[in-house]
Amino acid sequence: MGLSDKDIVALSGGHTLGRAHPERSGFDGPWTRNPLKFDNSYFVELLQGEAEGLLKLPTDKALLDDLAFRGYVELYAKDEDAFFRDYAASHKKLSELGFTPPNSSGSKVIVKDSTILVQSAVGVVVAAAVVVLSYFYDVRKKMK
Repeated sequence: MGLSDKDIVALSGGHTLGRAHPERSGFDGPWTRNPLKFDNSYFVELLQGEAEGLLKLPTDKALLDDLAFRGYVELYAKDEDAFFRDYAASHKKLSELGFTPPNSSGSKVIVKDSTILVQSAVGVVVAAAVVVLSYFYDVRKKMK
């Protein structure tokens, strides 16, 4: 796919948001203590090891076992700004996989640009919906 070790680790930091739901994935729980806040806590929690109530999948643990990955985990746990910067670049790279920048061929460019704009807007709406639904799910779960 063309993603580097840094991209893979940075994108894994997206687990700082949200939680796994057993009806969707077979796994249950958040990766961080505050799953509604985007920060570097996923990496901090990962380095602290197993913690009651927090999810650690084999793919999360692999980030510690592989020396190339682990260096980035340690960096992002210490330097939230580095995580934010690298996550933004890696997310952009992932979002643009398979996208060829348009040339100056007229109307086809407009169609491609509008398609990309719509796809981006849908992505933002879906991400916002996931956060909101996760919040309501947690509230409803605590009320029971």
